[in-house]
Amino acid sequence: GFDEHFSYAKLCQALRYLLRGGTDCLLVGTNRDHRLPLEGGTAIPGTGCLVKAVETAAQREAFIIGKPNRYMFDCVASEFDIDPARTIMVGDRLDTDILMGNTCGLTTLLTLTGVTTLDEVKGHQESDCPARQSLVPDYYVDSIADILPALGD
Repeated sequence: GFDEHFSYAKLCQALRYLLRGGTDCLLVGTNRDHRLPLEGGTAIPGTGCLVKAVETAAQREAFIIGKPNRYMFDCVASEFDIDPARTIMVGDRLDTDILMGNTCGLTTLLTLTGVTTLDEVKGHQESDCPARQSLVPDYYVDSIADILPALGD
């Protein structure tokens, strides 16, 4: 997961655990986000950078439980009997939020307050590539605040 105090020492410790545990020791990551956007167009490295460091050292791939993997959704859906046809995934990233929503059969709503631009959406929408088409949301809004009036209905 995210660790703002990630260090070489922690990377070495992770590798020791994985080598000692062998294939029985699970390597689990939360997500592969490359960057986390900040206000003003800046960003910080995302959790995916940390996951990649451990994967590289361990020479094996992590099992990702977060978006866009459907694992976490399946856990929540089975626990709370969620009907995907009546569920909407709201997010600001095509490669995690919208991809997971589309993979899980949810309606998807993209907010343009994160890393994704409308031009990116249009590029994917106009593509003949199925992988790019899976990144197209059903709807989009400039801000999450734009859907607040609809919640009152």
